[in-house]
Amino acid sequence: MGSVTLVLVAWLLAGTPDAGEPAAPGGNAGTFVAKSLTVRGETYPYSVYLPPGYRPGASWPVILALHDANARGKDGHRPRTQSLAEAARVHPERYPAVLVLPQCPPDREWSGEVADFALEALERTLTEYGGDRKRVYLAGQSMGARGVVQLAARYPERFAAVVAVSGRYTDRPGLDKLKGLPLWMWHGEADSVVPVSESRALLEQLKSGGGNAVRYTELPGLGHDIFDTVYLDKAVSTWLFAQRRGK
Repeated sequence: MGSVTLVLVAWLLAGTPDAGEPAAPGGNAGTFVAKSLTVRGETYPYSVYLPPGYRPGASWPVILALHDANARGKDGHRPRTQSLAEAARVHPERYPAVLVLPQCPPDREWSGEVADFALEALERTLTEYGGDRKRVYLAGQSMGARGVVQLAARYPERFAAVVAVSGRYTDRPGLDKLKGLPLWMWHGEADSVVPVSESRALLEQLKSGGGNAVRYTELPGLGHDIFDTVYLDKAVSTWLFAQRRGK
């Protein structure tokens, strides 16, 4: 193989999405871009999903999506299979947004340094890909639902809206800060993994504190794994993108 060919092959490999470079914008399919970030000496993988038609220079909505316990690891790929990412690929017209898909390490949760990593990944994505800071959203399923609720309570001024599905909200002190932030919680009435009482209790807490921006949908007869049902519901994406900070 000649030197020119070697240079060409190296350039092609460096330009693939898994090498951390976006594909050529304006295609017919969304693109996953592999990324990593070191926080306090620990390196974490994450992915950025660029929607079809993405072009630099535009101001895009950005969704930070936190996965459930099953997607924990260090491979960087499993968060791409969570239901929000799948819904964005199936219905790109409903999710014209950049997705930030961090991965939680094994045996950890979306708290402490891991939560700080997720926020830093979001911040870098907003800067690198031209995110609209008035349209930054949180979405989480199961363990990720708890994570996004806690992040929103810590930094309610940073987010336009939150979708939380099948979450456990045992640590409720401080969650009253959510009362003015648009929040849509979902839970299956027959959930045997996380009791539906978790969402009901948080709903009552927020309502009693004047949280008139909270919505709650309980799905009769359904269990824990309602994530596809939620994110494939057109009403969810319509509601989400209707929210803006300062609106």
